[in-house]
Amino acid sequence: MNKQIIAAIARKDLKATFSSKKIWVPMIILPFLLCIIFPSVFAYIGIYTELIGDSSKDLEKPINDFIKSFPNDHMRNTLAALPTLGYQSVYFFLNFMMIPFFLMVAIINSMVTASNSFAGEKERNTLETLLFAPISVSELFIGKVIASFIPSLLISFAAFLLNAIIVNIITYPYFKEILFLNSTWLILMLWVIPALVIFNIILNVLVSARVKSFQEAQQFGGLMVLPVVGLIISQASGLFFLSPLILLLIGAALLIANGFLLKVITKFNQRNTLFESQIH
Repeated sequence: MNKQIIAAIARKDLKATFSSKKIWVPMIILPFLLCIIFPSVFAYIGIYTELIGDSSKDLEKPINDFIKSFPNDHMRNTLAALPTLGYQSVYFFLNFMMIPFFLMVAIINSMVTASNSFAGEKERNTLETLLFAPISVSELFIGKVIASFIPSLLISFAAFLLNAIIVNIITYPYFKEILFLNSTWLILMLWVIPALVIFNIILNVLVSARVKSFQEAQQFGGLMVLPVVGLIISQASGLFFLSPLILLLIGAALLIANGFLLKVITKFNQRNTLFESQIH
């Protein structure tokens, strides 16, 4: 494979992504609201006001029961030692409930960029030229995967960094520890999310190559959010927790799946198939 051709395809797709406001604006707004504003406001309300404690007296007993049955000894003891219901809610939310939020942002952003790959070429009337160019299908797909991977991962990392700074400014005087700098979050950001982004991109690029519009490609990509919704419910109910070991296994499974999909995807998408599905 020609690395210069792959780089040229990636640069072209990156330019197309950031030249369209309907693509890059939602990619910035979603993580800003979901991963920065929301946890910061929740942390401030839970620590600096009595809103959570006053409005949730009836929840105090079930929350205490939940803490007693928590599977992680260190987290259970830490939560039990916190003085108020607001502190406990904030600490639990920031350490556990925020994980699915970052997974959701990574999935949605990678879905947007990947869905714009082939379907976007069709809408811009540039696919014909690309298909007749002297490049292989493998080079075409890898270039588009890279172009979707870079902005999705950079935005996820930027959201995590800003979230960690702002939230820790709010919470450190009370918890006396730096949140998000533990094995769970480091494995999530450096291992699971990159593998998840690549997996989602490959699937969405494959779908984007088969459909005729950007909206059709996004409809399929939306299905990837459903497992994350299940994680949110399981985390909140205590049925399932994303421990470092589980995150390591999830990342390893995604890595194996990525290697398999990268080999399979070009076999099922020959040049004539792409041309027929997009042009006619």
